[in-house]
Parts: sequence; structure tokens; C-alpha cells
Amino acid sequence: MTSTVTDTDEKSFQENISYKPGVFRYHDLPTKKRKELFDDRQRELNPCLKESEIANACILMNSDDQQQCRAEMENYKTCKRFWTAVRSFATTNHLLRNDGFPPLSQRPIWKKQLQTWIETNKLTVPDEIKPLI
Repeated sequence: MTSTVTDTDEKSFQENISYKPGVFRYHDLPTKKRKELFDDRQRELNPCLKESEIANACILMNSDDQQQCRAEMENYKTCKRFWTAVRSFATTNHLLRNDGFPPLSQRPIWKKQLQTWIETNKLTVPDEIKPLI
């Protein structure tokens, strides 16, 4: 009698975990495809990915001696501060729909302000984005 209950519970359990067509589970994908998805997602989420990789490679090459990688580390820190300021500015001024970094297509537009931001520590709405508002 208990086996019938168990079989029924197992069947309903299987029905609950069935997936709809077009929806994939990450761990079911081949390793190469998972890596591509991960890399794409990292590029989307981390605007300082290249600077991070350069700084990490320098530290690895110099046996964890951060003194020899001061320039790379400073470049990475400046990048993070700039994009954090952009995210804060864009979110405060309702230029972004979510609380994240600007989409990949808008990042070159924002990056034009990097030099003036380093000098003045202030951001303005880029002219290319103003028509989109």
C-alpha cells in the first residue's frame, strides 16, 4: 500500500520538474556551450572584465607581488570606480530600467566621458543618449 503512495508522489514529482520547450537547463548543455554562455554573461555584467584579467595575469606572472602590478591594479580600480559612478548616475537620473550597468551597446557612449570624469569626478547625460530619454 505504501508503494502505491510512493509511486504517485514520484509521478507528480516528475511532472513538476518537467521543462517547457525552449527552456534549457544550464547543466544539460555541453561544456563548450556553457563556457560561451558564462563568458557572454560576464562581459554583459562586468564592464571591467578586460582590466581585471590583465591585473590578475600580472599578479600571477609576478608570483603574487602586487607592488610590480601597481599600474594594472590602479587601472582596474579606476575602471570599477568609473562604472560604479555611471551606474549610480544613470539609475538616479532614470536612464536605466534596472539597477545595473548600461547595456553593451551604450558603454562606448559612456566611456567617452572617462577622461573628464577622472579630472572632474562629474558625469553628464551623453548627447547620444538624450534622444532616447
